[in-house]
Amino acid sequence: MKFEKLGLIDDVVPKVASENMAIDEALFLTAETPVLRIYRWLFPSVSFGYFTPWNDVVRRFHGRDLIRRWTGGGIVEHGNDLTYSLVCPSGLQIPRTMEFYQLIHAAIATVLRGAGYTVELAQSGELTDSNACFEKTVLYDLKFGDAKIAGAAVRRNRKGLLLQGSIQRLQLPSGFGDMFGRALCDRPESFPLPESTLRFARSLATQKYGAAEWNRRR
Repeated sequence: MKFEKLGLIDDVVPKVASENMAIDEALFLTAETPVLRIYRWLFPSVSFGYFTPWNDVVRRFHGRDLIRRWTGGGIVEHGNDLTYSLVCPSGLQIPRTMEFYQLIHAAIATVLRGAGYTVELAQSGELTDSNACFEKTVLYDLKFGDAKIAGAAVRRNRKGLLLQGSIQRLQLPSGFGDMFGRALCDRPESFPLPESTLRFARSLATQKYGAAEWNRRR
């Protein structure tokens, strides 16, 4: 699968956890064409899925910048990883969620194989009680040897689809973000975050993602 159009945002300025999550949601709610965003974290952070209990996270990662994602999935440590989000507005012929998950990780695999890594898509999941994303493998996660190196979480509704992913445990090639973008679209269009999106995200960061009512809700 390749998109006909794809916006590529290499968000080079590290941001606090609440702002990173708010920008992803703001892009999801406002983008009119698919957008891939690559981003960084100002502090060592931990994001956790919408349904993950707060106490499970704070017991293990007290002192980190903790943030509840709008997507599902497990607990993910951030800081040394490459973190990205992919927004697909409604109106596109988006594949079913698991097929979409497979296609995105296949695109990452293509880039990494070109850099010399023998990565493979997991063909099955693992039975485990752990809610840490990189301590278990689900179908179509990306593996290098026995180690999981890429996972993602998805939110899908009438507005479209938001995928938030992380790549860890590998030294990624220089320019990986551009190569990832070209694996998804022949001619991605690079642009900075729109100021209107940033203003919307700052409001979301204050009113939602920075609030205890959101992060400690479960």
